[in-house]
Amino acid sequence: MTSRSRLPAGSNDNVRASELAQDRQHTEVVCNVLLLDNTVQAFKVNKHDQGQVLLDVVFKHLELTERDYFGLQLADDSSDSQRWLDPTKPIRKQLKRGSSHRLNFRVKFFVTDPNKLQEEYTRYQYVLQIKQDLLSGRLPCPYITAALLASYAVQSELGDYSQNENLPGYLSGYSFIPNAPHDFEKEIAKQHQQHKGLPPAQSEFNYLNTARTLELYGVELHYARDQSNTEILIGVMSTGIVIYKNRVRINCFPWLQIVKISFKCRQFFIQLRRELNESREALLAFNMVNYRACKNLWKACVEHHTFFRLDRPLPPQKNFFAHVFHLGSKYRYCGRTEVQSVQYGKEKGIKDRVFARSPSKPLVRRLMDGGMDWESVSRNSRASLSDDRLETQSLPTRNWANLQLRRRSDVK
Repeated sequence: MTSRSRLPAGSNDNVRASELAQDRQHTEVVCNVLLLDNTVQAFKVNKHDQGQVLLDVVFKHLELTERDYFGLQLADDSSDSQRWLDPTKPIRKQLKRGSSHRLNFRVKFFVTDPNKLQEEYTRYQYVLQIKQDLLSGRLPCPYITAALLASYAVQSELGDYSQNENLPGYLSGYSFIPNAPHDFEKEIAKQHQQHKGLPPAQSEFNYLNTARTLELYGVELHYARDQSNTEILIGVMSTGIVIYKNRVRINCFPWLQIVKISFKCRQFFIQLRRELNESREALLAFNMVNYRACKNLWKACVEHHTFFRLDRPLPPQKNFFAHVFHLGSKYRYCGRTEVQSVQYGKEKGIKDRVFARSPSKPLVRRLMDGGMDWESVSRNSRASLSDDRLETQSLPTRNWANLQLRRRSDVK
């Protein structure tokens, strides 16, 4: 008989284990997430996993129950193209290669009524977000309103005003707005004295109730140009699409007024419902910075409309021919809608959660490129949006072929 050489017992397993360990090292990525309390937390995930895996890890770390209002914004993108981590796509396709993967944990959907948030902890996360937006200049606010908001934040953190403990200058270590006027702290202290007896939860509820009246509350802004090549901002919010010029609102399109939204290359289109005195539907076109910025704006519209206006997300198309002949993106929002989120919070929310609040302090870094003078942005914040007339129904899916056919028939 011929003799055979045998490997020592267990050696095959050791080789396989080492290979698997090396594979894991090559497929794992570290994502540094800036949380709303201005701390940075590192999370290790497999780059082949869907984006939802990273979201779930962050939500678990924060112990968030009402998760659907929040998302992860990719911080490595240029400022002209806001992009959210897509939970349905692999992480490796969304993060840049060879760079430190940085993301911002942010509120994605701003509710119009803080009563819809079931947990005190969720409302606290909202307050942290608005504090950041105020301090970075992203959310313009009149001087008196800014002082009132700051006084609610101080009441939540320090409790009742006391002449013995709260001596002049007790707010000098706090940062609430950029380039604060010299008398801003005095105005905050004056407002703080009027909040005696308000517990932290009620102070933060009042904070949100005040913040939701601001012009740009809950508005996701995208840079664009109109047909005359004038720089504008297109805002997407719970009630519809808003157009700004020089930070002043010049037009507002409620979801009910919009028939269809679409895009092609760098152009974004809003098709409006035909009025009684008009012969055809109006089609508005806007030029975006690039294709990615255009698609990001379109996705933001799809997500906001689905979340705030529908009872449940639209089911995916099962028709074979719809997939074969459909032109453009087939993206659908897949999370819970606001209706579902409120119900889920009522069923699963923890009413008596105990948590520590972080003090108001300067941002780790600016969330928006280019600082803005506080007085100038305050002057541009005037009227509050009215929710009474902003109704809507489900938007049709984007179909560029149908849009082109309609335009050709209009020309004929």
